[in-house]
Amino acid sequence: MKESRFERITRLTGAVSVVLIVIGVLVVNYYEFLPPAEKIAEFLNGNASQVSAGGYIGSLAAFFLIWFAGNVRSALLKREGGTGELSTIAFGGGVAASIAMGISFIGIFAAGLRAGAPDGITSIGAVAMYDFWSQLTGQLFSIFMAVFIGSTAVVSLRTGLFPAWFGWLSILVAVGLLTPFAYAVLAFAFVWLLVVSIWLYLRDAPAGEPSSLVEPV
Repeated sequence: MKESRFERITRLTGAVSVVLIVIGVLVVNYYEFLPPAEKIAEFLNGNASQVSAGGYIGSLAAFFLIWFAGNVRSALLKREGGTGELSTIAFGGGVAASIAMGISFIGIFAAGLRAGAPDGITSIGAVAMYDFWSQLTGQLFSIFMAVFIGSTAVVSLRTGLFPAWFGWLSILVAVGLLTPFAYAVLAFAFVWLLVVSIWLYLRDAPAGEPSSLVEPV
């Protein structure tokens, strides 16, 4: 059955999720590893609206990332066949990563709301919410993304969905996300989302529409 234009455009939901995450982080505009509780509270109390806005924008990425996980599952299932075990695992990893990211941004959103209240936010509350945001993103989100990326890479290497070099690079990213240095690898996970999202969009271009991508061999 011919794919609709809407279905093809939804392949870009992965790219949209990355854009929203980046905007959310930039709007929050506070990046420091384990800062003192008083410093976090001072920042939150002085920038409550900004932090809330960034948290809200970032949380919207969950909607698009879940949708993208469904798109990836469809592409994998067409190639994998059978029971689609790895395709299902990839989808589960993508959905779990979406939830982890959404909850983490909702945490910093709530911190901004509390900081904007008349009494502001206490140092204990500030450090708890900030650490919740940073660790949920840096650790739990990374683990779920490793599942998403790793299982997608295995199916790709078996079936040729993407070029072999990209499959092996994806494996390396997935392994990196499971190490204590996941923070340093997160950027590559976001690049992976961008590349796969755009790749799936372009590789299914209708006949007569220019595309720089060809079927991998």
